Amino acid sequence: MKKSLIIFTFLLTFSYVSAQENRSADKRSSRAVALILSEMELSDNQAQFLKKTLYTKYAENSLKIKGKGLSQEEKKAVYKNAFITTRKILREQFSEEDVKSIVKLERQSNKK
Repeated sequence: MKKSLIIFTFLLTFSYVSAQENRSADKRSSRAVALILSEMELSDNQAQFLKKTLYTKYAENSLKIKGKGLSQEEKKAVYKNAFITTRKILREQFSEEDVKSIVKLERQSNKK
């Protein structure tokens, strides 16, 4: 738990410094959280944790991909690593069933 908290804090700090003005990540995370909150009952703390986690995911993906000239396979690897990391972080606050629901709803929000 302590190790995960340190990693999460590092990710938040990194994303804050590197992507303060990342409006796209903010919009995507807000849209995803709004859909998730409409389908699931979460506390305010859980909703804030979820928003920060998703924002970090989207902002870091953007930083790793934009302007780097990556191939589709390299982009796929970045997205896969972000997915795995995000799932691990979400498991600290939510049950496995909740994490599955969150992932499903997040994907739905990105299709709209």
